[in-house]
Amino acid sequence: MDSSWPNLVSRRDLVRELVLSELRSRSAESRLGWLWWLIDPLIMMLIYWGVVVGIFGRGDHYAPYPVFVLCALLPWKHLQSALTNAAKLLRNNEGVIKAIPFPTMVLPLANVLSGLAYFGAGLAVLLAAALAFGRPLGWALLQLPALMGAQLLLVTSLSLVATSFGALIRDLSGFLTHLTRVGFYFCPTLYGVDLVRERAAAIDAPWATWLPALYMLNPFAILIEGYRRAVFYGDFLAAPYWAVLLAESAVLFAVGQRIYRYYDRRVIKFL
Repeated sequence: MDSSWPNLVSRRDLVRELVLSELRSRSAESRLGWLWWLIDPLIMMLIYWGVVVGIFGRGDHYAPYPVFVLCALLPWKHLQSALTNAAKLLRNNEGVIKAIPFPTMVLPLANVLSGLAYFGAGLAVLLAAALAFGRPLGWALLQLPALMGAQLLLVTSLSLVATSFGALIRDLSGFLTHLTRVGFYFCPTLYGVDLVRERAAAIDAPWATWLPALYMLNPFAILIEGYRRAVFYGDFLAAPYWAVLLAESAVLFAVGQRIYRYYDRRVIKFL
């Protein structure tokens, strides 16, 4: 069935039910249920705090480090889980896809939206941690809806591509797991953007002056910096970064849709 936006809007009830079903199934797999929504980001924060600060003695420049690192861990985990799940979506739902005509794009959309619900719970933990560590929360938080909107576009774009190629490449999910682990360290997750500028300035070469600008062409680097500006630093992301983030999000979303619609239904024979 056609995965055009009018058709998807008409099937919004299906998307909602898929999201709720996914959330219920994840919660039913553990005794603590919904509490894991809050416990999981808290544990992640404490682990990286213990490793980076307690073991390696780093992170003093970004105190309180738990708040600093959680600003990056939350959007990155949303991306990582969405991509690895997306690569298996069509194969996991092979029987339904072949038996019932429906717009298959609802599957990656529901996958991304369910992950966004977990992100929202983690965001509540982040804000509570910021207050607990004495970080002032002010007008900069008004950026959060726009940041979440850009994140939704970015994660959906990449998930649409992963869903399409996941039907063609059986081991794509495992490959994406390792790829996102590598990408984790190429984004300002455990360190700040200022460290990139310092390292670039230490290189005695004319081309090194361009390295920070090239680094910040990564939309997830800007997204992480945006969350840190809003929650950790309490100020606003620079306008040029907003322009790059929104432009790249829109372009990637358009490309992701085109790729998915091109392969939609063509990939059924590979399932």
